[in-house]
Amino acid sequence: MIDTSNLTDRVYLEMRSKIINKELEPGERINYDLHCEEMGISPTPLRYAINRLQQDGLVEVKPRLGTFVSRPNSKNIMDVYDVRKAVECLALDLSFDSFSEQMVDDLLREVNFASKHLLEDNYQGYFSIDRNFHSTIINLSKNNYIFKIMGSLEYLIQWFSVLTSKNVERPYSSNEQHKEILFAIQRKDRKKAEELLEEHIEIAKRTMLEDYGDA
Repeated sequence: MIDTSNLTDRVYLEMRSKIINKELEPGERINYDLHCEEMGISPTPLRYAINRLQQDGLVEVKPRLGTFVSRPNSKNIMDVYDVRKAVECLALDLSFDSFSEQMVDDLLREVNFASKHLLEDNYQGYFSIDRNFHSTIINLSKNNYIFKIMGSLEYLIQWFSVLTSKNVERPYSSNEQHKEILFAIQRKDRKKAEELLEEHIEIAKRTMLEDYGDA
């Protein structure tokens, strides 16, 4: 029997990347024949990949209508960001004393690089640094349940970040907020750092609601 697990993983990762990077837009119908032809595959691994993407919340299967890229709505957006805010702020509280001076310096250096990437219209460079900033907070918490919860939201958070980056001002402002959080950590000001992180996630939620929230 041929092991198709690697092929299924490849198809899943490729389709996930297309959605997260807006090659497939929210609400767009997924053409199975087209994607099978592009990737040189049979429908079976694509169906398995679609099932995983549905579990991630990135696609929606509508009986008798087809498979569509999910379209964020107000309830979905608020649910994701409210859980993210509670869990990530807890993670910062748990991880605060684990930030070394060198670690903060390295993160500040990366955040400064992110500004440069944005000025050069290199959004992928910015997104990578953005996720490393937040992942560092999560990882330093050393809490397995935080890992699981945030892992389940990871791709939605990435996708939302891309969807709201319609102009350079938005990610640039977000990046400046990262700096302020790091400066507070550098000063050992736990309360200020947590307040800034909470505000940072609230701003991201409001921005997403402005663009994709429904009445």
